[in-house]
Amino acid sequence: MRDRFNEQLEQLNVELIKMGALCEEAISAATKALLEGDAALRETAAAAEREIDQKERDIESLCMKLLLQQQPVARDLRTISAALKMISDLERIGDEAVTVAEQTVLMEDVPGRRILTDEVCGMMQRAREAFMRAMDCFREGNGQEALALRNCEDEALQNEMRIVQRLLELLRQEEDKRPDPQLVMHTLLVVRALTRIWRRSVNLAEQVYFMQHGQSLKHSADKK
Repeated sequence: MRDRFNEQLEQLNVELIKMGALCEEAISAATKALLEGDAALRETAAAAEREIDQKERDIESLCMKLLLQQQPVARDLRTISAALKMISDLERIGDEAVTVAEQTVLMEDVPGRRILTDEVCGMMQRAREAFMRAMDCFREGNGQEALALRNCEDEALQNEMRIVQRLLELLRQEEDKRPDPQLVMHTLLVVRALTRIWRRSVNLAEQVYFMQHGQSLKHSADKK
């Protein structure tokens, strides 16, 4: 019985890694869309997101089966409960990657040059790095690195506020120098989606820490 349970837990681990890989595919497509303005990449991100949705349903079903049939306790219970929270964050990360790709494509239809390209692309890279670090923490079972990643959440918000401030400054310029308001709106939606990817990556790291140490960081003020 225990051997079978261990096999199912290993399957859960593998499926979470696969779901993470699909999210990385969606984020990569969104990143390339942002850098290159390639409309075809929107469908690449959307296709990955559809697979992510299916993977979420499959993993949720496996978790429910384990909870009902095995009645796990201690670390096993933590692993399953954390997995349920992780798939929710992974699914939303996939959604936000599609938002980035969609808004980037819409920018191409607006007259005028794209704005704050370096700042937005820089934030995209940092959000992607946060996601990759979170998934590395999960694959390696590295709770301490997950704890370190948690401190990046404030950086995500700071990046967003800095870009929003710059957008407001651009809108205050003389009329002939102002960017098209639609371009500002699309840029703002991209930045908001990037913040969500970044912060949900931190959520993933918090669940890794919970798996390893049995301590929730969600409402803890202990940031170092």
